[in-house]
Amino acid sequence: MNKKLFQKSNRIERITFIFDFLAIAAYLALFFILFGMLELPEIINGRMDLDNLQYMLPTYEFLSATFDKWQMNTMISLVILFALVAIPMMFINVKKLRNRTIYEINSYTASSKFVQALVNLLSFNPISAGLRIYNMFVLVKFVKGYNAKEFFKSIGPAVKKFSKELFKKKEIKNKEELDEYSISIKQSIRRQNASKIIRMSLTYIFLIIMAFIIIIPFYWMVLTSLKDFTGATSNNPEFFIGISRMNWVNYKVVLTELNFGLYIRNTIFIALMSTLGTVITTILAAYAFARIEFKGRELLFSILIMTMMIPGELYIITNLITVSRNGFGWVGMPTGENNYFLAMILPFVTSISYIFFLRQSFKQIPDSLYKAARVDGCSDFKFLTRVMVPIASPTIFTITILNVFGSWNAYIWPRIITGLGGEEGQNYWLISNALRDTSFVQENGKVMYNLQIAASALVTVPLLIVFFMFKKYIMNGIGRSGTKG
Repeated sequence: MNKKLFQKSNRIERITFIFDFLAIAAYLALFFILFGMLELPEIINGRMDLDNLQYMLPTYEFLSATFDKWQMNTMISLVILFALVAIPMMFINVKKLRNRTIYEINSYTASSKFVQALVNLLSFNPISAGLRIYNMFVLVKFVKGYNAKEFFKSIGPAVKKFSKELFKKKEIKNKEELDEYSISIKQSIRRQNASKIIRMSLTYIFLIIMAFIIIIPFYWMVLTSLKDFTGATSNNPEFFIGISRMNWVNYKVVLTELNFGLYIRNTIFIALMSTLGTVITTILAAYAFARIEFKGRELLFSILIMTMMIPGELYIITNLITVSRNGFGWVGMPTGENNYFLAMILPFVTSISYIFFLRQSFKQIPDSLYKAARVDGCSDFKFLTRVMVPIASPTIFTITILNVFGSWNAYIWPRIITGLGGEEGQNYWLISNALRDTSFVQENGKVMYNLQIAASALVTVPLLIVFFMFKKYIMNGIGRSGTKG
C-alpha cells in the first residue's frame, strides 16, 4: 500500500513539473513581450535623448487594457520575481524527486508540499498549486494513514494537545531529594549548553555580518540600475524602492542605444569557442602527461609549469606580432580583411594551470584500469573518452566554468585587438571593453550613472547566477584536482 502511494505521489509530482515548466515559459514570454513594449526616448541629432528618459510618461496597450509607466514597471517586476522563485524551486524539486526514496517520506515532506502550493498560488500558478495540495493529502495518507476528511478532523485535537503541552507546568523535584552529585551533573550540562549556544550565536552573527558586507554592493548595484537619474545621483540615496519605481527601461536603453546586446553576443561567442578549444587541448595534454610514457615527459611538464610564474601580460607583444599583419595577418590589415574573433580566440585555447589540474585528476585513476584496457586491445583515445573523461568529469566541468568566467571578464587582449581596427573594431568589443570604453556622458556633461550601473549589472549578474547554479560542481572539481589518492 505504501509503495503504491509513494509511486502515486511521484507521478503527481512529475505532472506538476509540466505545469511548472509551462508557468516559467509563460513568465519569460510575458517578460520579453512587456520589456519589448517599453518606450524609448526620441532620437535627436542621431542620439537618443536620455535627458528626457525619467520624465517620460508613456501609456501602453496590452490585452485590451491601458497601463501607465508605473503599472508597466510593476508588472515586469512581478514577472521577474515569479520567475526568480519558480525556476530554482523547479530545479530543486526535480533533483529531490530523482534522489528520493520511500524511506525519506515524512510529515515534513507533506508540509513542504503545502508551502510550495502557497508559493504557486501567489505566483499565479493555480494548477500546480492544486496538484501539490492533492499530493500533500497523498503523502499524509502515506505517513499518517489519514484521508482528507480524517486529516481535517485531526487538526483540532492536535492543536489542543500542543497547547496543553506548551502551557503545562513542569514538575520540579525538591532539591533536597537530589543528591549533590546529581546537582553538579545538571549544572555541568547547563554550562555546556550555555557555552554551545554562545559559540553558535557568535558564529552565526559573524557569518551574517560577513554575508551582509558581501551582498550589499551587489544589492546596491542592482537597486541603482533600476533608479532614474535623480534617484541614482541623490545626496540622500534610498535603500529601498517600490516595484512600480523600478525602471526596467534603463536596461533596454543599454541593450539598444549603447549596443550592449551586440557586445553580449560577441562575448558569448568568444567564451564558447575559446572554452571549447581549451577543454579539448587540456584533456589531450593532461592525458599525455598523466598516462603516456615518452622521453622527456617530466622535463617538458616541468618547463610548462615554470611558465605559470610568468605574467600573462608579457606574452601580449609576441602574441600581437603573431596575429598582426607581420604574422598571420588576422588584424591590422585594410578594412574588411581582419578576423578579430580568430585573433581573440586562438592564442588562448589552452591553459597550463588547467592542464595541471586535470593531470592531477587523471593520476588519481588506478593504473590497473589502464593496463586492463590495453590488454583488451583498447586504444589510448578510446580509454580517454570512455574511462578517463567520465571519471574526471567534475574537474572538466570546473575547468569549463572557470574558463567561461575568464573569457567573460577578459579585457586587455580583446581591447588591444579591437583597438587596431578603430571604428570597425568597436563592433567586435566584448562586454568588458564596452563597459570601460562606452561613454555614459551626455553632451551637457551629465553622467548617466543609472545606465552605467545597469551596464555593470549586465556584466556581473549572469556570472553570479552561473556560479550559484554550479557552485557544488566547481568546488568538487577543484577539490578533486588538488588531491592525489
